[in-house]
Amino acid sequence: MSQSDDFQEWIKTVMSKVIETFGPDIEGPRYEVDEPSDVLMSTMYYACVKFKNKLTGRNEEHSIILKRPIQMEVWRQMSGSEHQFHNEILFYRKYARAEEHFPRCFYVDEKPPADSIVALENVTKRGYYPCPRKFNAPLEYTLAAIREIGRFHGKGYAMKELQRENFFDIVGQLQDSRYGRIVDEFKLLINTQATRAVDYLRGHDHDVTFCDKAEALLSNAFDEVMMKTIKPSEPLSTLCHGDFALGNILFKEENAGRYSAMLIDFGLFRYSTPVVDLSTYLCLCCSNEIRRAKFSEIMQAYHDALKSYLQDAGVWNAEKYSYDVLLDNFKSGGLFGFAIASFFLPELTGHCQTNQQEILDWGSEASLKFLKEKGGDEISKILADMLLHLKDLDCLKNFL
Repeated sequence: MSQSDDFQEWIKTVMSKVIETFGPDIEGPRYEVDEPSDVLMSTMYYACVKFKNKLTGRNEEHSIILKRPIQMEVWRQMSGSEHQFHNEILFYRKYARAEEHFPRCFYVDEKPPADSIVALENVTKRGYYPCPRKFNAPLEYTLAAIREIGRFHGKGYAMKELQRENFFDIVGQLQDSRYGRIVDEFKLLINTQATRAVDYLRGHDHDVTFCDKAEALLSNAFDEVMMKTIKPSEPLSTLCHGDFALGNILFKEENAGRYSAMLIDFGLFRYSTPVVDLSTYLCLCCSNEIRRAKFSEIMQAYHDALKSYLQDAGVWNAEKYSYDVLLDNFKSGGLFGFAIASFFLPELTGHCQTNQQEILDWGSEASLKFLKEKGGDEISKILADMLLHLKDLDCLKNFL
């Protein structure tokens, strides 16, 4: 059997499972599948299912995204795709509900390492679309995203309070593809890139004492910042998205120019405190100008959305989830997002289109130097200003 025949057999099996989810009252189902596209850990197929609904007499059409682990074995191992697919399948099987604000899940099947499948609604047909920018999102998009992550964290808190056994059953099944199975090359990458801002500050005659202390900390950013921040801390830990950035958020314009947001891609879904998501977004997706000018407004929007969700669920606790408590949580781990931005920002701003082979070569000294210089002073200055703003917010006081 040829590879093409293998694929045709695979897609026939998958689509038959998807079609079953529409129930018995359909007539003449047929489907079309576009050419696949690879995106980091996944191969994605865009499918369209058409049939006649015998109950209504109407023709229906449903757009579907099929996600399958990328077939290159070395890249699957490097990206931890097996673990990420496990988490996303767990999310849709045991956590998300049909009536909630997520893409409809038609079908999932977990067959590691390379044959798992996630079949989801293509919500662009509902008017959702990516942010037009990969970085420096307009304020209205940021507020929509922040309100949605507030509700997302609220869902975790509510389940933790009301369905504690089920909640921790999910937590116990989560697999860590980024930190628990870290490879030395990724750790070295983080530690090397995190000092880029300090190099820039030194070159512009910034305070020597601060630079020395920041360099000592950030040269070990993976262990001292990232690993410490992701560790659950009670009672504030909840289920976090884990990769809360513009590439994993879709937007829709509502009435009067207000936007709503929808989260997608839950492969890094994890049990941690809100700062993991908030700092990632604020450092990776906001300009320094918006973050400085609107930080309090953004944090208040987050807290308002969280409070509203918990009040509706009947589990609001003014002491446990107060604005000040959540602000302190951000201050304690705000450097987490800075560490992520240090190595990922050049790519988001178009200065570094990293391919798979370059990622596999991260451990080499030449590759690390190449990545650290991408974008030149423009990126270095953004990171330096970001670090100084986090200092102003007291995000470094527990470290320096």
